[in-house]
Amino acid sequence: MNKRMLMGTLVLAALGLGACGSSSESTEAGGALPSSPTVAAQESSGPGTDDAKDCNVPYGDPPAQLADLTTGLGSGALGDLLNLTNQCLVDGGETLDWTDATGQPRKACLLTPPGATRSTPLPLVVFLQGSLVPATPQLILNDWVGRYKTQDLTGDAKRPGFTLLMPIGRNTHHFYPYPDDYALGFDNWYRNLDRGSPLLNVDVAAIDAFIQQVKDRGIVDDDRLYVTGWSNGGAMAELYSLNTPEVAATATYSATAPFSDWRDPCAQAPFATTLPPVMDIHNSCDVIGTCQTTTAYHQQLGKLFPKLAQKVVLLNESRQQTDACDALCANDTLEGNPLGLTNHLIWPQKWNDQLLDWLRDHPRSSRK
Repeated sequence: MNKRMLMGTLVLAALGLGACGSSSESTEAGGALPSSPTVAAQESSGPGTDDAKDCNVPYGDPPAQLADLTTGLGSGALGDLLNLTNQCLVDGGETLDWTDATGQPRKACLLTPPGATRSTPLPLVVFLQGSLVPATPQLILNDWVGRYKTQDLTGDAKRPGFTLLMPIGRNTHHFYPYPDDYALGFDNWYRNLDRGSPLLNVDVAAIDAFIQQVKDRGIVDDDRLYVTGWSNGGAMAELYSLNTPEVAATATYSATAPFSDWRDPCAQAPFATTLPPVMDIHNSCDVIGTCQTTTAYHQQLGKLFPKLAQKVVLLNESRQQTDACDALCANDTLEGNPLGLTNHLIWPQKWNDQLLDWLRDHPRSSRK
């Protein structure tokens, strides 16, 4: 058994123990979810909750280290170089600015359809980029630039389109293989999502700030705030959504497991303070064993939070739905699984309608 699979097994065992005595919604009878993300993290289990020597208890790993020219045998320098292209270069795009608590300037790309006005507010879809690759091209690769003006996310033919917001990540340390060990992306390993904490994850704070900037324009349908993402951005999208009550639903592609990802020394059982429906599309053969670990993650979400609506779709190489991960693609190195890496880098555009329909069908008001 490789290290990734072993860690997954250990975390699964911890999850079964961690559910006992928790105040989270862990039985079919239901119960009150934790009152804050800090309480939720404290009631979790695993090294990120219990190991005060090596982890930032109860939030998992310490905040991610910023990369520079000397970090990661050149990967940090590559991240800085790629970050120069990390601009809102999409036709019609607008750049938003904000400065985080560390003094780092943050940016987001905003695409506003012509129908989004104060009198006809439209859904807001937040897209979080996959790591390493610059953000803006990902909006083209997933074909959402071609949809944001016309896609129906309300069921109301008089309100086509959605506002598309893409917060741009930082060049930081990741628990991924080289050259993604220091790269663009989001820190889903430091799991402090408590808005009352002065040490709130700065990526979470940035996402919050950019969403608020768009909401302040009065053009957002508050019943339809959706969060999506690709790969590392998908992991952050799920972590964020499970601990942000304003989110109506989330949908991701090839998301890594947000609580027990690849060789994470401070993994934790999943925790949540809210339960927005989640759709997760994966490849049966995906990078670094992602299919296996994330399938296990969703199974554990279902056990811990049986009222959470989930739709997990596995795709084969033909982009057709299948029912199991490919055991030959469980290798946890990039060089050992080139087919998984290739699949991971190709967004399944033919599944866009199903993914976006999932969001449309789950406004926040639909949750019981």
